[in-house]
Amino acid sequence: MTMSLADVRTMVRNISDLDSVDLPNSIIDNAVKEAFQRIIALERRWPKYQETYTFNTVASQRPYTISTIGDIREVISLVDTSSAGSRLTMIPYDNAEDIWLGNTDVPSRPYFYAIWDAQLHLYPKPDAVYTITLRAYRNPVYTWLTNTSEAIDLDEWFHILLAYFVLARVYQRQEDPELSAMYLRSFEEGVAMARRDLMKTPSARPLLMSGGRQYPTMRRWLQTLGATLGT
Repeated sequence: MTMSLADVRTMVRNISDLDSVDLPNSIIDNAVKEAFQRIIALERRWPKYQETYTFNTVASQRPYTISTIGDIREVISLVDTSSAGSRLTMIPYDNAEDIWLGNTDVPSRPYFYAIWDAQLHLYPKPDAVYTITLRAYRNPVYTWLTNTSEAIDLDEWFHILLAYFVLARVYQRQEDPELSAMYLRSFEEGVAMARRDLMKTPSARPLLMSGGRQYPTMRRWLQTLGATLGT
């Protein structure tokens, strides 16, 4: 069941039998935010936050600030979707700066990328405009804290559990350790169950190491695509 912050407030007050004087919105809202952030911190790749973005490269420009592409938490893949494009391979930034320097740092179609200082760095740097599709997990939004009728930006599995966490904090304030512990346990058990279900590998997909794909190496790039660099 989808819930908003207003829904959580109502549920908590109905269960605790406290009105807005005894239990102000600020106390509920702070506890909901705490529970929300606890859940977010458990995984970097919650399915709800999957997004696809696109951006165009600029000739001879290597770095691209991630925040200008989207509110991205974690990058998953980059694909050059232009003619004769391919999926870019992620490499360590240290390795990239050791290879693409001096005479070898010549613009060409990018085949690799690295992440450093909140920027995507393409290697080699583009020699033209290429359209890049980026798959990523976005950051959660917090607009539901001010627009209390908006659905909380969390998988529906967790919505009712936020109320349990708030109740644990409410009874903790009332010095009722038994009820506080009961609701906190319900919150933690519910989160663990939802997390297992949301993050498990689909049963129809077998586990394959690298999916059987042959990935290009930097050495191979230098031997073939980069063979004429500096000439």
